[in-house]
Amino acid sequence: MRDFTQPPDRVRQVGGLVLAAVLAITVAVMVTDPGDPTRVIPAGAAPVAAKPADSLAEILTAQAAALTRGDQAGWLKPVAPALQKRYRDLFRSLHALHVTEVDYKITERGKTTVEVELAYCFSQASCPKEKPRIAQKLTVTTSNVITALAEPSHRTDLQPTPWEAGGLVFAQGKRVTVGAPPALKSRLGEIVKIADRAAAVNDRFAAYVDNRQPRYRLFIATDRLWRSWYGGKATDWAVGYMQPLGEAGADVVINPSRLRTTEALREVIQHEFGHVATIGGVTSRHEDMWLVEGVAEYIGAQPKRAADTYNRKALRRPTVLAARPLRDGAGDKEVAAFYAQGHFAMDCLVTAFGEPRAMEFVRLRLRLGTELDEAARSVFGTDFRHVTTTCVNWMGHQVG
Repeated sequence: MRDFTQPPDRVRQVGGLVLAAVLAITVAVMVTDPGDPTRVIPAGAAPVAAKPADSLAEILTAQAAALTRGDQAGWLKPVAPALQKRYRDLFRSLHALHVTEVDYKITERGKTTVEVELAYCFSQASCPKEKPRIAQKLTVTTSNVITALAEPSHRTDLQPTPWEAGGLVFAQGKRVTVGAPPALKSRLGEIVKIADRAAAVNDRFAAYVDNRQPRYRLFIATDRLWRSWYGGKATDWAVGYMQPLGEAGADVVINPSRLRTTEALREVIQHEFGHVATIGGVTSRHEDMWLVEGVAEYIGAQPKRAADTYNRKALRRPTVLAARPLRDGAGDKEVAAFYAQGHFAMDCLVTAFGEPRAMEFVRLRLRLGTELDEAARSVFGTDFRHVTTTCVNWMGHQVG
């Protein structure tokens, strides 16, 4: 059971400052009489002009505000009757995901269509400036009624998100929200219980690295949607992945059809939530894949240690602690050996220095970008070369 978190050369960059356009209308406080340009007429005595129609930018701003405050009628107000079911589904999905904030930005306008970007964040008391975004193409009438929502000319790197087409069903746990297509509705009860337990484990590790999560989000995919959501995952050995959303956190997606047992589901979900807990909200370095995956394997296996897992059989005698990242097209044995070494590397740090200090090393390196040697000296009181020697020797003795 492995996951795919995408090395930096393939990681989608998300975010981008997205602010709703707002038009300000300035009203003159005095009006002059055309017949007597020197005589000033008080504004209240002048004829009252008809209020100009709201611009599309103002309408979208009001619509976004309605969504944020949970006003479904306000959200549907500018939408034509034929399109209201689609928008109602989107409203329900976004609120099931605990939407905190949405903003629109008009990026291009034609005769009857408008290209927009919708920025959003979930479950955050304070949303970052750099929010994730999706692109939409709207068909609008001359009176700014939205009559169609179509594929944009250019998708953002996140699209298609699992939720943007609507139609998902959701289950709410104590610490998780799980979304699924109707075909997998019967799995929701089982998976939300597993995910809640996995979240409880990860809360401990998120606290170590000062990255406490307001809530975890998990989407379960059919085989067809697995190849579509977030651009699809082509890697044969992937069964789950963490999708970064920039400073706004991360989503987790799994394919339950590839996970045959409850234990496999638990481990993969716990592993992927481990990525959310340790690197959610930051961009990790490609060369740190050994530590990124090693700490997620360590978390995913909890409460077992590395020697008590299948990784014991996959471990090969190492020569370095910081293994080179997996190459594209790596075979099953190579993948298994890489994950096993990362797991045992993290287990060695815990064995040699204790879990709190090992996780502080993770925090310094993965979240703050501290150099390996500096992080080792700060946390372990010795240089990284000495740590490498210690752990390479220790792992060598675990190969059996």
